[in-house]
Amino acid sequence: MKNTGKKDDEVILDLIRSEKIAHQQELVAKLKKLGLSIPQSTLSRKLKKLGVVKVQNCYKILNSSTKTLVPIFEIKVSPPNILILHTLPGHANSLAFQLDQKIMHGTNNIVKSRYDSLMGTIAGDDTVLVISDGTKKGLEKLLEEIEMDFEVERFHGETN
Repeated sequence: MKNTGKKDDEVILDLIRSEKIAHQQELVAKLKKLGLSIPQSTLSRKLKKLGVVKVQNCYKILNSSTKTLVPIFEIKVSPPNILILHTLPGHANSLAFQLDQKIMHGTNNIVKSRYDSLMGTIAGDDTVLVISDGTKKGLEKLLEEIEMDFEVERFHGETN
């Protein structure tokens, strides 16, 4: 029996969650073993619709948890209002974008952003400069929120 629509989507998501899949052809083969015949072109569109992205040679579900997909290897704190985040080469813009989006989620009167002390970001290739509101409490809160929402490998305290 062939599953369709949402059932197909759930099977795809379950496979992505449970197995390390590096190529779409590999996913097509695994789906076929489960009785689902989905052409690669259709699968590609489904993956995009489902928020599945390729990260470090493996497919992951974007927004599958509160953690983001861009790892932070190191955070440096430079009071009174600067955090320096180090990530993978080529990923700083994505990390800065994700941080900036967290500000946007709190711009209406209904939802207050947990990132209300974040004033802005500047991204290089593998480094993001994060600027807070200039208060000690704001910097500490921002650091706490970033550590909670992002995968942080290492933390270094204040810089000179």
